[in-house]
Amino acid sequence: MEKIFKLLIIFPFFLLIPSCAQPQTFEDYKHDFTDDFKTELGENHVSNAVFAVIDRNNTILSESYSGNSSDTDANTPFLIGSVTKVFTAVAIMRLYQQGKIDIDHPITEYIPDFAIRQRFPESAPITIRSVLTHHAGLPSDIYAHKFSTKPDDFNVVLPYLNGQFTCFPVGKIRTYSNLGYALLGILVERVSGQKYADYISENIFKPLGMNASGFYTDYDAQKSLSMAYDQEGNKKAELPLIDQPAGGIYSTLNDMILFCRSFIDGKETLLNVAHLERMFSLQNKENLLDLDHRSAICFNFKNKAYELGRVFEHGGATMFHRAQMVIAPDAGLAGIVLSDSPNGKDNSWKLDELFMVEFCKAKQISPDKTLNVDKNKLFTPISSKDLESYAGNYAMPGMVCRFDWKHDHLSPTINQEQFYLVQQDSNAFVPAKRFLGMMFKSKKMYFLLEEIDGEKQFIQAMPWGGLSIIGTQTKPGKIPDIWKKRTGKYKISRINTDDVATLENVQLTEESGFFVLKYSFSSEMSFGQDATLALDIKNDQEAFVIGYGRGGGESVIFDPTGQNFNYLGLRFTRI
Repeated sequence: MEKIFKLLIIFPFFLLIPSCAQPQTFEDYKHDFTDDFKTELGENHVSNAVFAVIDRNNTILSESYSGNSSDTDANTPFLIGSVTKVFTAVAIMRLYQQGKIDIDHPITEYIPDFAIRQRFPESAPITIRSVLTHHAGLPSDIYAHKFSTKPDDFNVVLPYLNGQFTCFPVGKIRTYSNLGYALLGILVERVSGQKYADYISENIFKPLGMNASGFYTDYDAQKSLSMAYDQEGNKKAELPLIDQPAGGIYSTLNDMILFCRSFIDGKETLLNVAHLERMFSLQNKENLLDLDHRSAICFNFKNKAYELGRVFEHGGATMFHRAQMVIAPDAGLAGIVLSDSPNGKDNSWKLDELFMVEFCKAKQISPDKTLNVDKNKLFTPISSKDLESYAGNYAMPGMVCRFDWKHDHLSPTINQEQFYLVQQDSNAFVPAKRFLGMMFKSKKMYFLLEEIDGEKQFIQAMPWGGLSIIGTQTKPGKIPDIWKKRTGKYKISRINTDDVATLENVQLTEESGFFVLKYSFSSEMSFGQDATLALDIKNDQEAFVIGYGRGGGESVIFDPTGQNFNYLGLRFTRI
């Protein structure tokens, strides 16, 4: 009897176990994921956003979020920023597919009046492919009339580029260029005989039924598109931009679902399978300065979620709107996020790295992972390096710093903050502070040092994944007296009242032995930060930004009077 009583006590607990151990269904996961995703949007101070995940035939997830009681849904228009570049690239690939262009031919074959000044005699010609993959060495941006109530026709970038110098030899390193994609828009017009917006409308929007998409070109006539919010939820005016083929499209979630599906449904509405595969192919396998960044045509290979096979992404940002597009062709999946707030796509990575992965597991989808090829990288172990030889000055577009050799360690000084590099593993360093002869390490940041093509590079493992050059060892040159006399504060001259003032607090000064240009972004911009640009002075009038990365190699050119200089299309006058 006693044994039976014990069994009666224990038995109910066994009844509870199956209910506690029930595996979560995908629908349960989807519900929890959506709640968590929206919660994070709120925590990121996002005002409005929409997001979706689709497969070849169905919409798996489609949701809207509003943190300010707005009536936001899948038909609400958002600016997609640089996701516009994907439309431009598809237009180029359609012309290629039709035999009207060859992307491996020089772009001057189709735009003969393109005549940028080539700084590097050894450079190969600037091909369409090099522009598509941001390896053409072109300047990145023009900030004259960048955001304006009524921007000029984007063809004005051609005479601007013809007055500029190349920043790097073709193929040297990936440097993101909005101007390059504006140039591709000009190519579309020259080859097709149509205005760029008309070509996109007739050859992409119309075949896909993207009836709610278009181009944001006139603030006064399209004020319904201008609503945006800053990080505090304050309404802001979102102005059109000048380089339309690089970032001028507006669209809705439902329309972007149609566009994303065209990459995975096999229907060949825009591009046939062969040309889609050309678009998806790895373009920079041999490029060591690109580190671990893998470029497709227009798209970036993502470095995570290998369970999906290949994953391609492109993000977009305007003054305040944000967008993110992800294509996983081997898994037959795609995702999109659109938002009207600066942090609107901060958690978008979860769509592919979490949600799509769980979907593949639930549906037993197993893509061919061998298609996800890696690129060549050069990382030698720390033990084989002469670390003391890495001491010296370093520069990148945005920062200058110095490495000293102290206590048998390299000691960088960045923004007046000094620390030591202490070895963490065979390749990586972590920052450390020295106290009472002991090194106290922080594992929040990881750095590498590597010599590539004869140049010593300071590399950071970025918080979001991937590696980035944050400094190149450089010896400061002698600063000519004529440049020393130009130190001081400057302001933008001839600001058009229709334009947003982009840069402020501009000054030329000396720092760490370099002659530097310093500035910050206007408060009307939701991106960018204070910049310190070391300049390589070539002659009495011309200097170029030292370092790799976006903005590297850009020209700073004084006029003959020596009182005014031009940079990013803006003219600066001494205060």
